[in-house]
Amino acid sequence: MKKLSKEINQLLKKESTIDFLAAVRQFINLLETRTLGIELFYTEAHISLANLYQSGLNLENIDLIYSDAESKFEEVNKEELKKENENLISSLGEDSFYWKVFDPTVLGTSGKPTVDQKVAAKDVCQGWLVDDFADIYADLKEEIFKIDIIRTDESIEDALWQLKFGFHHHWGNHCIDAIRALHYLWYDGKLAM
Repeated sequence: MKKLSKEINQLLKKESTIDFLAAVRQFINLLETRTLGIELFYTEAHISLANLYQSGLNLENIDLIYSDAESKFEEVNKEELKKENENLISSLGEDSFYWKVFDPTVLGTSGKPTVDQKVAAKDVCQGWLVDDFADIYADLKEEIFKIDIIRTDESIEDALWQLKFGFHHHWGNHCIDAIRALHYLWYDGKLAM
């Protein structure tokens, strides 16, 4: 195994990085555990997603030194990913659908958030916890593979950059949607506590 640079070692030793990677691994382990009942899974998922989101907020942006847009890495086997997270998410089915507003900050002509019924109606869509969990899992698992298995300066730096970017533009959206849906499932009495 190649020795990591001083910069990458320092990055990996930052408290925000340590906390974030612990939250990532906890979420991945939760989805790969096959022995949980549905209520325990939802409880643990709610906690795990909240921790993941909080630590994603705190993860620092990094400047790329070792990697760039041309960097290429061995990819995670997508079929293996599907097998590894079969836990309960594949059996949640229609009980895990929810309504959401695709973008709750739609701006009106004044440049301020609007309550225009036409805008609101077209932005209402259906969310699905199965999709949220699967997308978050795939995004995190692919990058943790670069950190734990490929483990080069280039792969670790790229993975942390991709994880922060994904927080802002993909998996973070799924995370907050799932947290909100789970909140209503629990606290509106749709699940037994």
